[in-house]
Amino acid sequence: MHKIVLSTALLSSLLFAGGDIAPVEAPMVEEVSSWEFEFSPYLAMSSISGDSAVISENISTLELGFDDIVDALEFGVAGHFEAMHNSGWGVLLDYNYVSLGGSGSLPLGTSGLILQEVDIKQSVFEAQGFYRQNFENGTFDYIAGIRYWNLKLNATLNQPDVHSTKNDWVDGIVGVRWISNLSENWKFYVSGDVGAGGSDFTASAVGGVRYTFNEWLDLDIQYKGLWVDYETGTVNTLDYFKYDTVTYGPMIGLNFKF
Repeated sequence: MHKIVLSTALLSSLLFAGGDIAPVEAPMVEEVSSWEFEFSPYLAMSSISGDSAVISENISTLELGFDDIVDALEFGVAGHFEAMHNSGWGVLLDYNYVSLGGSGSLPLGTSGLILQEVDIKQSVFEAQGFYRQNFENGTFDYIAGIRYWNLKLNATLNQPDVHSTKNDWVDGIVGVRWISNLSENWKFYVSGDVGAGGSDFTASAVGGVRYTFNEWLDLDIQYKGLWVDYETGTVNTLDYFKYDTVTYGPMIGLNFKF
């Protein structure tokens, strides 16, 4: 018993008197973030093709063929944000704005009206969630969310009036995305979705490549097509509007990772 007390006293005196025996510090554990983020601003060189119909004040239907009259991009931008958790779940936000204008001389059926100018301002916002599966040489995402449309169209005719319409609506969408690692620096990806809700039908298809400069910056080049078939109001009334188009074209941007 005396030996145990003596040993304990000796050990305590070494520890507290600054002897060679010192407390052992616990190893530092570096905290690893469970989230990864990406933000990509783009320049969009878009075109719109399809058909639209509005009703003039004299109850004449204006059929606007965008293949013939919309050929000049006035302005187009896009932005994309993603947040990815290490559990495989993530969210993404996407915004695309395009302002298009065209001019010419397009007769509108037998109404005697002639379309001289048209302006379209179209903005599309998407909010989606996704789950990612990892494979040996890439990833596969299952996506679901909403697509919000805001559209303004002005048509100038051979008369003093400018016929305007403004509509907004929301569609639910589901889709998939596949990303493949081509090399250490190059990635190839494709994605697609379909949906409906406020519109009768909407869909998108994207294909592109990314080049990795470093751990925080990529160059992103893609080609995107965005379809919609929307109709509202009653035919032969002033509130009738139809918009059955595809917005398509290349986009180039930088992808910042943090």
